[in-house]
Amino acid sequence: MERRQIAELLDSIQSSYPGKFVVQDPTSLLDSWERVLKKHDSEKVMNNFDRHLESSVFPPTIADLVKKRQLDRMDSIPSVDETLEYLRLIGNQSGISEEVTHTIEEYKAQIRKILGRS
Repeated sequence: MERRQIAELLDSIQSSYPGKFVVQDPTSLLDSWERVLKKHDSEKVMNNFDRHLESSVFPPTIADLVKKRQLDRMDSIPSVDETLEYLRLIGNQSGISEEVTHTIEEYKAQIRKILGRS
């Protein structure tokens, strides 16, 4: 990002979060944010800012703005394809004990039941 873009971003944050993002020393703040944000793509940072506006009543931190994408609880649930690939990978493992294999098969059966693929 360029310094001008960062200044505009800080202004947008201050406007969007009145009274919650108070800047005491604008030059110092701009310098510190520029040190980090200059190596980041402005479009990605702005997209993260837009998503942050929709999801938080608190001003964003630099970390909020540079993360690859906003985390969503649904991201932690694997898709059917991801689950099938995982099951395929576990099924191909060798050198594990019979007890572990049995446990894995039980878990696989539970997953198949949840997915409706009994």
